[in-house]
Amino acid sequence: MDWAKLKSSNADLTQGRTKLARFTLEELSLHNKKDDMWMAYQGKVYNVTPYVNFHPGGTGQLLRGAGKDATDLIRKIHPWVNIDMMLDKCCIGYFTK
Repeated sequence: MDWAKLKSSNADLTQGRTKLARFTLEELSLHNKKDDMWMAYQGKVYNVTPYVNFHPGGTGQLLRGAGKDATDLIRKIHPWVNIDMMLDKCCIGYFTK
């Protein structure tokens, strides 16, 4: 299955989170592994764990932004990618500094 099909399915890509929450850097930093990966981008927090196997650059590239605010990194590497559209189903909340 490709990412677009998975995203448009009824799969739970938030891993059970039903409400958007606020996350600090301390909490975000706990989610920095392949099987538990979150990152912040432009003030939103995404659970990118379901996306790991679909990223064209591989797990290692995603791990560069895991558990942190990856806004600058993503803008530098993928300025043309609409992250909000691509990962909308993975949004779990907001990043509070």
